[in-house]
Amino acid sequence: MSQFSSIYGQAPAVAALRRALASNQLPGCYLLVGTPGVGKGAMARALAQAACCLSPIVEPATEFDSCGTCSSCRMAEAGTHPEIITFLPSGEATQIWQFWERDNKPGSGALSRTMAYAPSIGKRRVYIVERAETLTESAANSLLKVLEEPPPYALFILAAPHQARVLPTIFSRSQTVRLNASPRAGLEQFLVSTTACNPETASLLASISEGRTGYAVRMALSPAVGTEIERILEFAETLPTAPRVRALKIAEQMRKLAVQVKALIGEEPSAAEDPADGEGGSAKEKTSRRQLAALFDLLMAYYRDLVACSAANPQQMVDVHIINSNRIDHLLRLAAGSSASRWMRCLDALTVARRRLDANANVALVTEVLAMTLVEP
Repeated sequence: MSQFSSIYGQAPAVAALRRALASNQLPGCYLLVGTPGVGKGAMARALAQAACCLSPIVEPATEFDSCGTCSSCRMAEAGTHPEIITFLPSGEATQIWQFWERDNKPGSGALSRTMAYAPSIGKRRVYIVERAETLTESAANSLLKVLEEPPPYALFILAAPHQARVLPTIFSRSQTVRLNASPRAGLEQFLVSTTACNPETASLLASISEGRTGYAVRMALSPAVGTEIERILEFAETLPTAPRVRALKIAEQMRKLAVQVKALIGEEPSAAEDPADGEGGSAKEKTSRRQLAALFDLLMAYYRDLVACSAANPQQMVDVHIINSNRIDHLLRLAAGSSASRWMRCLDALTVARRRLDANANVALVTEVLAMTLVEP
């Protein structure tokens, strides 16, 4: 469902968009900003559907939403609406030929082919640019004129992690809508009520997603996510007691395990691949970074539990939130075998490794340094 009523945890953003739609005062371009997985794609689709809807819900005005039943809404729901066009990166970048026709690119130029014509199915033509931070400089500059003076029936929706990741000239021509992370407890309840998640899995997904609703829902709806989580947590249980001499071998295992992570990053699971070694700048390496980041997120949740178990008074454990509550007995045994300061060092090392990964550090080096901290001192 692509209606505002299906959006969770973004009440201020939804209210602002509803007011603009109800008063028919939409700007030519919206820039949706928020951390990856927070729900920018779902918000863009809901806005596009509402903007194109032929008979929107307008009573009361503050509850403006698409009807979900008109021909425009049905096509939007099915992803077949010819007047709602979504641009995704071609490879690692969004290229100028995706917007404007080029002789050497058959089928190029979605804007060239459609912008001059008024909509005939819905009320507007909507152009969604997902991952606007990947726009090449030439592609971004080519949009400046049309963003500044779009046709009255055109609406652009750009999505990026942060406004600083797009050109200032793009940002200045857009109205920014910020999407924020949702509270963990509320996200747990939302996952239980809207997906097939059991409470334990919902608690884990809400925690590792850090309030990013889109990421949490995507994981909850994938049958393979549970298998990948179980595989990673079984690996995590072996780390605290592993001898230091096996640190480099464990780092290699970590990279191999990351290659098998598919569902956690929203991809279809496939046969295991050879892990990237962290050298060079291939697309394969960059995919491995996303997979390794998902693995690190789960390890951080596990070590956070070890810190909580080690620091809490045994009589007060009932009041302590444990993310991996189905592994509480094993967590308590491990926590009792070392000090809370050791688990904190491990958690700090995971945080640093995650940041280094985002900063494009060498994958092999990041995992090897991390493994030296996680194994038995």
